[in-house]
Amino acid sequence: MQTNELNNKNRFFSLRLKIWLGFTLIFIPVFIGSYVWFYNYTRDRVFQTITDDLVQTLHGALVGMDKDGFVKLYEEESTNNPMCPPKKPTADTPKEENGYYPEDNPLYIAHENWLHAVQQTELKEDAYGDPTKETTRLYTYIKGPDDGEVIAIGSTGYFRKERGGFRFCQRYTSTSTRIYDGLSGRVDSWTPYTDSFGTWITTYAPIVDDSGKTIGAIGVDITASYVQEVSAEILRSGTYAFIITFVIIFFLVYWLSGFLTRPIIGLAGVAKEIGEGDYSHEWKEVEDAQRKMRDEIDTLTNVFKVMVDKVAEREKTLRARVQQLEIMVDRGKLEKQVSEIVDSDFFQDLQSKVRGMRDRFNKDE
Repeated sequence: MQTNELNNKNRFFSLRLKIWLGFTLIFIPVFIGSYVWFYNYTRDRVFQTITDDLVQTLHGALVGMDKDGFVKLYEEESTNNPMCPPKKPTADTPKEENGYYPEDNPLYIAHENWLHAVQQTELKEDAYGDPTKETTRLYTYIKGPDDGEVIAIGSTGYFRKERGGFRFCQRYTSTSTRIYDGLSGRVDSWTPYTDSFGTWITTYAPIVDDSGKTIGAIGVDITASYVQEVSAEILRSGTYAFIITFVIIFFLVYWLSGFLTRPIIGLAGVAKEIGEGDYSHEWKEVEDAQRKMRDEIDTLTNVFKVMVDKVAEREKTLRARVQQLEIMVDRGKLEKQVSEIVDSDFFQDLQSKVRGMRDRFNKDE
């Protein structure tokens, strides 16, 4: 009695709910781990593609550059224009006096056009798909007169609506970049850094003439914000895909749990009917399901069906035996009652009187 009361107090959880929750709890960490791995892998691959693209752009700019014109450009301007170092300006010269645009020099225009042409082949789109936003910039420079100083030659900033970037002969010293190291060899700065022009990742390489002499260097930047926007877009798209996929799988697992537990729930219902003494369950639905798909549940169903038939037959036999026993018990009771009546003094006295009456009747005849 106490066991039944305890079972009634315990909360009932269906087998379907348990399977559903079990699948979900196992699936969530696995799916989240897979998503994190996929996001990191995709982000790293995209970053690798961006940096490889910068390196290819660097090599392409070097291959097609007019190196003789590059050298001649600075020689002419430094000779004819007092704004070119080492004469003037110095590092402390105001911005408006530090560098200029020699637009009357065809070598400068040709050099700028070449950098711009290379930039156009690598024009990036922003996060909103705007192809007019220049996220890549190219610039050239030579070694300056002071340690760590460079002198700008050309820059794609010349073609912006509001001109920016390096101006020709601009003296520049940086402590946040490795621009000066680019005069000695190939340098990659893949960790975002910030300078007076913005936040970037950059690759540098020396410009070497046909004789193998280093005559300057070139840098190719891409805005760090572009890399961040790409990473954010990957994260955003991946999150949407994760949520949609999770919801779909969530309902699929719920449907699957119902599909798997339906035969067991049916058997539980049959067992309840049997417990109440009803053995007349129709097995047509089970037999139809068995024709479509056979598994361990089908084996259990067949065994259960045989068991039900045997239990029904045994109960029938048992009922017949019980009826026989009841008859025997009733007959025994009757015999006992008759014996008690026959053996009673009243019956004996009555029987003696009957015999006396019978004897008198026989004498009279």
